Amino acid sequence: MSEPYPDLIARFYDAVYAKVRDGVDNDWYLGRMAAACGPVLEIGVGTGRLFAEARRRRIDAWGIDLSPAMMACCRRKLAPEDRERVWVADAVTLRTDRRFALVCAPFRVLSHVHDPADQLRLLDAVHDCLLPGGAFIFDLYVPNLKLLLEGLPEHVDFDGEHAPGRRLRRLVTAEPCDLSCQRNRVRMAFKWDEANGEHADEWTFDMRFFFRFELEHLVARSKLALETIYGDFAGNPVTVDSREYVVVSRRPGR
Repeated sequence: MSEPYPDLIARFYDAVYAKVRDGVDNDWYLGRMAAACGPVLEIGVGTGRLFAEARRRRIDAWGIDLSPAMMACCRRKLAPEDRERVWVADAVTLRTDRRFALVCAPFRVLSHVHDPADQLRLLDAVHDCLLPGGAFIFDLYVPNLKLLLEGLPEHVDFDGEHAPGRRLRRLVTAEPCDLSCQRNRVRMAFKWDEANGEHADEWTFDMRFFFRFELEHLVARSKLALETIYGDFAGNPVTVDSREYVVVSRRPGR
């Protein structure tokens, strides 16, 4: 898997994504978690954006994340008895004796798994920790070829507060992409206020993008069976206007 999210991202994650992501996928994932007939595993729990709410709803949820910084933020949100439910682990090499009715990987987790061999290892690891008939659900962004080829000029996608009276801005840019490698290089620059003045830092990383039939073939090569690919979290089919792939697959059997 790619490098874990650094301390910089973990520190400001909740402030930024409460504005730019919450409301897009929360209800869908939490509804699926609540409806699962057994334990649930979340891959990429991050700061607990979904996981903490799942536990407040008494869902039998467990979770992993590659980033120690993100995991530390998540654990601070949880009741002491729930902190043992999350641990630092790489989904590509995941091994657990626990079996789950549902595994989910929200908010483009697989975009951080660049190598096809690792993608298959992840899918097979998920299969092995699912109960027969259990589901694996995840989402990815639909590539916009124009943006990939031309790049994305620097723009402010968040301007708000990271603490009362403390301003935070995030500026995002993406380089023109070489389609042959199917990786999109993104830079996130942060500028924020502290008591001693303004600070700045940045993080550059690659995101792997996928096409629809590539996803179908990828799942077909794994131990999982593809159920469907939606074009959004409302359950609509994939169309030319879709911006999300929402993938539902299962471990065969009952």
